[in-house]
Amino acid sequence: MQETGMARSARSVGAAKASAAVLVESRLVPPQLSATTLLARPGLSTLLHTGVGKRLVCITAPAGYGKTTALTQFVSQLEPHGVTVAWLSLEAQDNDPLLFFRYLAAALNHADPRLGRSVLAQTAGGSLASPDAIVASLLSDLGTDCGRLLLVLDDFHLIQHEGVHRHIEWLAGHLPPNVGVVIASRTRLPLSLSQWRVRNQLLELDAAHFGLALDEAADFVGRVSGAPLAREQLRALHDRTEGWIAGLQLASLALRESGDRGAFLRDFSGSDRDITDYLGEHVLDSLRPDLRDFLLDTAGLERFCAELCDEVLGRSDSRALLAEVQSRNLFLSGLDRTRTWFRYHHLFADYLRSRSRERQPEQSRAISLRASAWFQRQGHLHEAIRYAFDGQDFERAADLVAEFSAELVQHRGEHATLLGWLARLPQHLVHARPKIRVGHAWSLVLTRRYAEAEQELRALEQACSESGDAELRCMVEMIRCVYWAHAGEPLQAKATSETWLKSWPRADAFCTGVVANVLASGCCATDAFEQGEQALAVARRSFGESHADYGLAWAAALAVMLAIRRGDYHEAMVQVKAGIAVVERNLGLASYAGSMLALLAAEVCYEQGDLAGAQTFVDVGLPYVDDHGLVEMTTAGYLTRARLLRLRGEVAQADSCLLEGESLGHRLKLQRLALILSAERCALRLHAGSTEEAQKLGRSYGLIGYGAGNTPQAPAAPIEDDSVCLLHLRLRLAGAQGGNVAGALNDALRRALRDNHRAQVARLLVLKAVHQHRAQEGAQALRTLDEALDLSARCGLVRSLVDGDPVVLDMIETIRANRGGRPAQGSGQAPEAYLEQLLVAAGRSGEASPRTVRAGTRPGVASELLTERELKILRLLKAGLGNRELAQSLFVSEATVKWHLHNIFAKLGVKNRTSALARAQENSLL
Repeated sequence: MQETGMARSARSVGAAKASAAVLVESRLVPPQLSATTLLARPGLSTLLHTGVGKRLVCITAPAGYGKTTALTQFVSQLEPHGVTVAWLSLEAQDNDPLLFFRYLAAALNHADPRLGRSVLAQTAGGSLASPDAIVASLLSDLGTDCGRLLLVLDDFHLIQHEGVHRHIEWLAGHLPPNVGVVIASRTRLPLSLSQWRVRNQLLELDAAHFGLALDEAADFVGRVSGAPLAREQLRALHDRTEGWIAGLQLASLALRESGDRGAFLRDFSGSDRDITDYLGEHVLDSLRPDLRDFLLDTAGLERFCAELCDEVLGRSDSRALLAEVQSRNLFLSGLDRTRTWFRYHHLFADYLRSRSRERQPEQSRAISLRASAWFQRQGHLHEAIRYAFDGQDFERAADLVAEFSAELVQHRGEHATLLGWLARLPQHLVHARPKIRVGHAWSLVLTRRYAEAEQELRALEQACSESGDAELRCMVEMIRCVYWAHAGEPLQAKATSETWLKSWPRADAFCTGVVANVLASGCCATDAFEQGEQALAVARRSFGESHADYGLAWAAALAVMLAIRRGDYHEAMVQVKAGIAVVERNLGLASYAGSMLALLAAEVCYEQGDLAGAQTFVDVGLPYVDDHGLVEMTTAGYLTRARLLRLRGEVAQADSCLLEGESLGHRLKLQRLALILSAERCALRLHAGSTEEAQKLGRSYGLIGYGAGNTPQAPAAPIEDDSVCLLHLRLRLAGAQGGNVAGALNDALRRALRDNHRAQVARLLVLKAVHQHRAQEGAQALRTLDEALDLSARCGLVRSLVDGDPVVLDMIETIRANRGGRPAQGSGQAPEAYLEQLLVAAGRSGEASPRTVRAGTRPGVASELLTERELKILRLLKAGLGNRELAQSLFVSEATVKWHLHNIFAKLGVKNRTSALARAQENSLL
């Protein structure tokens, strides 16, 4: 049967209506998400939930950051909480105000049939209702009792009509308290937000909030690519994409098709086909030609401002173009508060560069060289050199490196940067410039490339002999002094630095400061403390004259080393604080210079019982632990890290840490480093109660010898390091069958007294008290220990006693009991507060203080023992924050949070958070 024309017409009208209905329906509900790639993001969800009570939530981020996905997940969680959601996905056609408000009314009506009916009726009937009347009608509907409602407007950047902007701003400003609005856009919202910001009725989120964290990226990439990545591969991919979800997704899709994942990830950049197609289709090809050319021409600039762009491109409208790029949110990141300097997102920049290379390479090189000249005039030589290399003008690059090398290595300590530049320069250009070679030798020494440094120094010393250049010889001999100090030859360092200071009395102030620092390091190693202090005074004065913060940081670190060597940890902490103030002024604590102080500060904090502070400083210094020249700094890093791991119960990890450092010592031929860390490996076994294993390991290292019946004896070679000497005596004490340890103890005490190592004297007295206690000389043991404790208190020692033989703590409790609450009587007796500090650090109860602890409270719980930071953590715990949220709130690592909790639990005498909060409440600490 043939279909009539009327039937065909009716079917066409019906299909059109059905099509329209599907279109409307699809825009009034959140998009459907793939369950296979849907990623749970509890952190972001929690952040979005804080906006439920706000008047307005503004989300602005470029394409591909997962705004719509995150909002879809978020709104799906609201219904169980009684929140109704009206969703509208916007399109470009909605710039017609009437069509926009029709869809807005439809979204509200879809969420609640009582809303928007009048507006839908008016617009469907073809009446010419004004936008003002429509908005007034919608506001009237929303004023009814519709419960809590959230209106979501997605892809708002598509709406360019100023009238729509004005009406949405008015509507948002007059909504009842039960209604909130969420607006998601790729570009900055064209709305006045200050009124809501002032009233705390605004939540603003941007790309920084939507980028995936490393763990989230691991989950996401695994789902999309079909298999997880190795941790280092994942980290590289995450760094390249900066958490950009689109980049991660497109890379993951490519990984699914890649036969060699490692090769793909090594080569991964914005030029990959999927990234190129995405950026080309969605971003670049939609721009007008002049704006597209601007992006391509500036692609080679790592950072840029309007003035630089005008200079290298020969134009005068860069400021306006940058403003347009920024308003379009074209992956442009501001680098300062004034939004003067910018950079492109890494992947976007890579893509732009790949497109730019398709044009004229000569033009790109010319732009790079003009950028080099501009940065040189501005005094930014890093960039000047970079763009000289990019422009392939190696003569210019070599001249700039020669000009900048002294500043780079002497005042900034940026050795890797210099070495990287030299690797890119032709050797004949380097050899023709002695300034570069001096900087090269300096950097080789300070980066522990000693064999290469020795070769370069000999070549320079030969050049000095042939040329008779006094200035060059002065510099080379200075570096030779530093070489001896860093190569673990303190006697040579001390001798050559003394000679240099006499030979070059009118040398440059910076060079004088460097050699004075070397002399101070030699004095520290040889116990010439007074001469060392004098050398540091010269160094500080010289570096002050030359405004060399890097040298001052070294002087500060050496002052800490001198204090530690003497055994004065109170003074060491004073010097730590002074040094940190110096490096934070210009260099920053998280720098090579700052890490020297951080590693030493970690050792001091640990010794004084500040475990959280020790962990914080270890976290700062650890990335540089293998790069420092002086053994003391590297030793401090490995020892403190291992000890913190042991206290957390991670004994195997602690042993691995020590073994890693020991291997470094052997590789660099730094035998003292290897010896100290091998001794600590033995101490680790003593802590675990594995005496036989500790002694067996000690014999394998030559730390103890074999006596009759395998009794531990003195090693064949004398032991000079204090910590190794202590370990040797502890091993012998643990297996001693007679009185042969007493003589060794007394000999060690005489040496420590002679060398003025006060902390070592205190530690040896503690060992002597333990030996006397085991020899059934109880009364004498207590007297010896009291003397040791008195000295330990003045030295600032805590962990040296707490980490030792458990019998020491038993004896401390006996001393306290014998005093019966009476204060210490003169010298030779440790202060009562110090005994309390030791017992608390060990997790043992001290005597309750009636001023701070109420009756019925477990002894040892005192509010003054909790720091301000610990009290703040208690308050945050009460608010329900977990470790990650605590870390974010306090701007510290999760490991540091764990240490704070460990300290809090110990001080409060509890084992978990619930008990800690209950105990704190009992004592009115909250």
